[in-house]
Amino acid sequence: METSLTWLDRLVESPSDADWQRLMDVYSPLLSGWLVRAGVAEADRDDLVQEVLLVVVRRVEEFEHAHPGAFRGWLRSILANLLKKYFRERAARPCEFQLDDLTDPHSGLSQRLDREHDEHLARRMMQVVEQDFTAETWSAFRRQALEGHRPKDVARELGLSLNAVIKAKSRVLKRLRQELERLID
Repeated sequence: METSLTWLDRLVESPSDADWQRLMDVYSPLLSGWLVRAGVAEADRDDLVQEVLLVVVRRVEEFEHAHPGAFRGWLRSILANLLKKYFRERAARPCEFQLDDLTDPHSGLSQRLDREHDEHLARRMMQVVEQDFTAETWSAFRRQALEGHRPKDVARELGLSLNAVIKAKSRVLKRLRQELERLID
C-alpha cells in the first residue's frame, strides 16, 4: 500500500529503486533539453544530466518545499551551478544564455523553463496514466480535456452516453491528479 509520503519524502526517508528510476526517467529528458538550450556539447550532456541528478540525490534531504515550484527553482539552481563550472572549464565555449537568469525566478528564462517543466511533467504523467484506461475512455477524455470538444459532441462521435463521456473525463483527471501529487510540487 502506498504511504502518504511524497516522492521527495520517500527519496529522503526510504528510497526504493523505483523512486530513483523515476527520478531518472522523469528528469533526464527535461534536463537534457535545457542543456541543449544552454549550448552544452552533445558529448557532455549525459554526464551533466547525471551530475545534476547526483546532486539532487545527495542533497534532497536539504530541500525545503517552501512553496509551489520550489523544486523547479532548486533544480534550476543546481543546474546553474554545474553550468557555471562547465563553461568556466571550457572558456572557449560560451553559454547560450545568462546563467544568473536560471536562479532568478522572475527572469523570462526561468519562467519559460518552469513552463517547460510543468508541460514535461504533464506529458509524462499522461503517458503513465493513459495505460490505466481503455482506448475509449482515453479518447473521451482527450477529446474533451485536451481538444476542447463539448461532451455531447464527444458522446455522439464515440457512440457513448453523455454520462459515460463525462465520467471518463472525471476519472482520468482524478487519476492524473493522484499521479502528479505522488510526484513533486
